[in-house]
Amino acid sequence: MTAVWTLGAETDAQRLYEQQETREEGTGDHFYEEVLSSVRLLEVFPEVGPVVHRGKIRCVLVFKRHFGLFYVVERRGIILHALLDLRQNPKIISQRLGNI
Repeated sequence: MTAVWTLGAETDAQRLYEQQETREEGTGDHFYEEVLSSVRLLEVFPEVGPVVHRGKIRCVLVFKRHFGLFYVVERRGIILHALLDLRQNPKIISQRLGNI
């Protein structure tokens, strides 16, 4: 299956990359490499992540398990909807996922 990034997920990835790179040079690249590695895994094993929201949204943990890549498996592919810091308020995460 092919992974398709939504604009929201792309925006999340860029923002989180910049945050990591600001903390320490090179960390952003390492973060993004791990995200891409997770995406490649999903393309081979799309149902590896457990369903975590509304009976259809799945999540895989990335980068020290501090971040979650939220996605839905559809006929047309794996739709990547959000890449979120899991250390934030769960209500914020739920609100973001509520739009999917």
